[in-house]
Formats: sequence, structure tokens, C-alpha cells
Amino acid sequence: MKIFCIRGCGLILLWWMTGAAQAAGYSRADVDAWLKLPSPSPLPAAGTVLGQTDLEAVRGLIAPGYFDYANFPGIKLEIEATGDYQPHSIYQAATQQQGDRAELDSAGGVTEYRAGQPFNPQRFDDVSPAQAGLMIAWNYVYRWQYYGYKLDTLDMTYVQPTADGKPGTLVPGMEGGGTVDRKLVQQYHRVYLSHLAMLPQQGYRVNASNSDKRYYKDYVTFLEPFDVQGTTFVVERALAANEEDQVNSYLPTQRRVRRLSAEERADSFMGSNFTLDDFEGFSGRVMDYEWTYLGVKDVLHVSDSKENVLRFVGPQSNVALDHWQVRSCLVVELKPRWASHPMSAKILLIDAQTYNPALALIINRKDQLWRIIQTHYQRAVPDNSTPEKSMETSPSRWRGSVGLDLVANTTTLARATSQTLFPTMSEREIERRFSLSSLNEGR
Repeated sequence: MKIFCIRGCGLILLWWMTGAAQAAGYSRADVDAWLKLPSPSPLPAAGTVLGQTDLEAVRGLIAPGYFDYANFPGIKLEIEATGDYQPHSIYQAATQQQGDRAELDSAGGVTEYRAGQPFNPQRFDDVSPAQAGLMIAWNYVYRWQYYGYKLDTLDMTYVQPTADGKPGTLVPGMEGGGTVDRKLVQQYHRVYLSHLAMLPQQGYRVNASNSDKRYYKDYVTFLEPFDVQGTTFVVERALAANEEDQVNSYLPTQRRVRRLSAEERADSFMGSNFTLDDFEGFSGRVMDYEWTYLGVKDVLHVSDSKENVLRFVGPQSNVALDHWQVRSCLVVELKPRWASHPMSAKILLIDAQTYNPALALIINRKDQLWRIIQTHYQRAVPDNSTPEKSMETSPSRWRGSVGLDLVANTTTLARATSQTLFPTMSEREIERRFSLSSLNEGR
């Protein structure tokens, strides 16, 4: 792309034109070409700070499209050593006790699974790409998450570009360009009911209603602004792989609980660049897709954020000003079984050690790279004062997701503004959290 600029137009306008404006022009073929790009040799060393002149050398570590947003004067990517994030010892023990008992059934579901990691990664190269993709998917679904995590507050901020490339209306933590179109504040809590490695004496599940039928429940309620305050969602994931989620929403304006259809899961969630199925890269509904394992790729990822609340720079304030690690990721392709789904495929890069989703590249029905979801995590300071504290502080903690729509050239920042906690939950607390009265209260 040629740039025509009169003297004095400034670097900001050049950055906006050459960066975000180019990010929309990528196809599925470009994504495939990027997946084949080798990692730089040597890899960027811990302590290195990558600037704009260094980016080309690490292009293979940064997703196409996202690279364009990061490619601006003043960019600083601080590289830290790749962390060793083993799951808690109780999860490892459950994995060893289970051995290789888990198997795929003829439909792609998992059988004979109780707790721990279902499939040994050494098996991935000994089966078909479709089978390996399914094994990776189930390892993701059943990764170590203790009882699940909660956030008292998280922001979902909708960012538009500005015509002149200058910063518009921003919120704390946005230290680049763009302008805020809307901001929602919500509360989130997920609780796992079954396949819990720390409960072998209870058959690996809690003694709560529906724990023999439900894997987890999600609770989401909106706190701000006033026009969505009290809007609440409860998502119940069944243990049966082919059973649809039960998604109930409470709408204060209608004063009633409404059941969402499966098709609505693919719709934009509250007008954002996320859907219910890809807020963290992938929702875990394995049977909704056809899977293919594509191999292994190194990427730059925020796996242990240094910030209490994420900070962002770049043309739309969507590039984390943080510590980045080189992480080895398993690459899988998901193709929706639902023919009317707005995406044709999703390329998901899953951390090979933690099984956290690092990156999702979404292809639309026009064969364009449509959306990018970049997730950010943090490690807690270990607390081994009690067995419960040891487990509560052991999982990787979600701190934010960046949802880019390359076609519309917009960003949605989902960012934790309170601590991400993995609390020990009693059966009574679980029952109270997900009661129908709690849903109606929208609290």
C-alpha cells in the first residue's frame, strides 16, 4: 500500500493507515501461509524488548492481522522466560490413576473418563488428524480449573477507529488510539460440578443437584450501564456430549426468564465482537464441530501478565503493554456442523502445557480472516498454607480477551478489573448461586 502524506502529517496518521487499515485484507490462504512460517532462530531471549524494527523477524510468532495493529512506532513487547506451568499435583495424580483409559467413541465423544487429563499427548501423532483434534479438544475441556473461577467485575469495552488516527474517548488502561463507543460492566462465575480431580471420595463430583447430569454452570450478570443492568445469563453445560446447553436469560425490561436457542450462541454477544461460543477462544462444545489437528506452532502470548488490570497500546488500544512469552501451541481447525453458522472455520491455538486457548483465528463464509481473539492470563502467587489455598492459587487466571473484527475494523476489549479467583465452593454455595431466584434477582 502506498502512503501519500504532506509534510507534517505526523507518525500517528501513518501508523493508522499502514497498520489497522491493512489488517482487513487477509484470506484463509494467508492464515495457512502464516501457520507454515518457521519460528525465528534464535527465539527472542528473556529480557528482550521488541520494537517496531524487530517485528518482521518475529512475524511467525504474531498472528496475521494482529501483526498490523502491533506494527506502529513506539511498540514495546517485553519478552519474559517461558514459564513451566504444570497443573496441580492432585490433577497429575488423577491423570496417572486414570492412565490411558479414556477413548473416543464413534461420534467423537469421550468415554471411560473420570478425572485428570483424558488423553496422553504422545497419542496425537499415532492417530488420524481428526482423532487427534478431538483428543486435544477434550484435553482442553477437562484441563485443570479446580472448582472454576469468578470475577466480581469485568469490563467489555467497544472500540472504534478514529478518522484522523488520533485518540478519542478512552478509558483507563487504553493508552493508544481509538475511541470508546460503549462500555459494559459484568460479573462472572463458573462452577464445575463433575470430573473434579480433588473429589475422588465423591466420585469426582460435588453433592449438588444435577451434578450427575451437568459438567458446569456459568453465571453472568450485567452491572452497568443502566439500560442493561440486571440482564443475567445462566449457561448449563451437560455431561452428555451431544446435549444442547441450557441457556436461560433474565431480561429486566421484560421481567421474565427466556430460554436461548442454540442458533443464538453464534450471534454477537451484547453487540460485541464475541459470541457465547468464543469469548475465551472456544466454548468447549466439541460436538458442534469437525476437528483436525494441524501441528504445533510457537506464538507470542501473555501467559503471566505483570499488570493488576491490563493496559493496551496501538491504533485501537488493543495490543497489551505487558510481558510476552513464546509458547508452544497445538493447532487445531474447527469447522461448524451447522451450515448456517456465520464462520466457515476457526483455527485455534491451544497452549500445549496449560491447554488454555492462546489465539483464535476465525474465517468467515467469504474465506476472509474475519475475527481474531487474543487471550491473556496471569499466574497467582502460590499459597501452600492449606490444601485448599494450594489448589485455589494453582490454575492460570483469565485476565482478558481482545476481540478484533478485521472486516469492520473494530475492537472489543474484555478485561478483568477485579481479581480472578478460583474459590473453594460448598454444595450450599453452588445451589444458592444458580437458583432460579438468583437469576430473577439479576444480582
